[in-house]
Amino acid sequence: MTAVIEGRDEFLRTIAQLAAERAEAKAIVANLRETGLDVWDLDIPSEWRTAGFVEELTAVAWQILESDPRHSLASAQLALAIATSIPTGTYPSPIQARIEGMAWKEIGTAHRYLGEFDAALHAYDAAQRSLGSANALQHESAVVELARAIVLNELDRRDEALKLLAEIEPILREFGDQRHVVHVRQMTANIYYSQSRFADAARELQNAIPEVPFDDFYTSAALHTSLGLTYGKLGRVEEGLTLIRKGRTMLSELGMTGEVARADWDVGTTLLEHGDAAKAIDILSDARNTFLTLSMTDEAGLSGLDLADALVTVGRFDEARQVIEDVLREFTAKNLNNRAIRALAYLREILSSTTSQPRDAVDHVRKYLKRLHSRPSLLFLPLSEE
Repeated sequence: MTAVIEGRDEFLRTIAQLAAERAEAKAIVANLRETGLDVWDLDIPSEWRTAGFVEELTAVAWQILESDPRHSLASAQLALAIATSIPTGTYPSPIQARIEGMAWKEIGTAHRYLGEFDAALHAYDAAQRSLGSANALQHESAVVELARAIVLNELDRRDEALKLLAEIEPILREFGDQRHVVHVRQMTANIYYSQSRFADAARELQNAIPEVPFDDFYTSAALHTSLGLTYGKLGRVEEGLTLIRKGRTMLSELGMTGEVARADWDVGTTLLEHGDAAKAIDILSDARNTFLTLSMTDEAGLSGLDLADALVTVGRFDEARQVIEDVLREFTAKNLNNRAIRALAYLREILSSTTSQPRDAVDHVRKYLKRLHSRPSLLFLPLSEE
């Protein structure tokens, strides 16, 4: 009994020490973030060489991931450099393994956001090697594998991703990590959707919605819009539109303008797919304009292709050509992938000709641009004329 009490006391002391270290690190890390100070040519100060400092840097890397993935990568790399500089024996082995593993995990995720998928997978491998040096980090290991599954999906290795997701879900449940359990279901549904397994996707989303933690309004909104899109694919159009609009309302209340535009985009594509192109045009146009205002060029381009599709459907060919011309100019100005620019130039020429299949051409380029996001070296091939 004495040993148990001593072990518990040591654990509580370690937790208190980490909390104190992180509190001390907060102001320094915030200053590094604001000033962009280049520390790589400096010796790491001894007061930085704490697990709490590493945890604070890793947390910042996660917080700024979407807004500044390059800075996120630098923060995670600095966290790793500090973690590996901590003298051996300073902390119990699980603590050291965890801070190194989670720094590697954020390095991998930053690489994923930057489209550097091979580098992401290598980082996740390194994270697992770090975590594997301790035998008590199953939960952290499962979180890394969730991140890996996302990359595998981006690389079109979807069966591998599904297998991995099925393996980690019970581990996350065992640890009571409801947030990541929901993310597993969400990712599984996304993969099913991309495989046109719409009934399976709907089932996953239906099961996920009641499991969302009560304070995670963003995930709840995203699941509602995804389920609405899936219902549209299953022919349950009115139910689908109701769900998307419910999700949109939640996103609007959160002040997430870009995500609101995504929900409008979903409404527009659902209407277009089910024959109401005239109503879809205004909705898609508004969504595209919002993306442009927010400098979300990729989203503005892809929604522009949907808008062009709707315009072609109702016979407004001149306007459709102008939209493609605008998208081409935007992609060129942003120096985006040259292959994307060539595909758009091809579509512009097709819509300027007397082709008998303009919507097929739009769909062909749209699918190519979506695949190009995860495979930036993918060659563009013109639509077969057979």
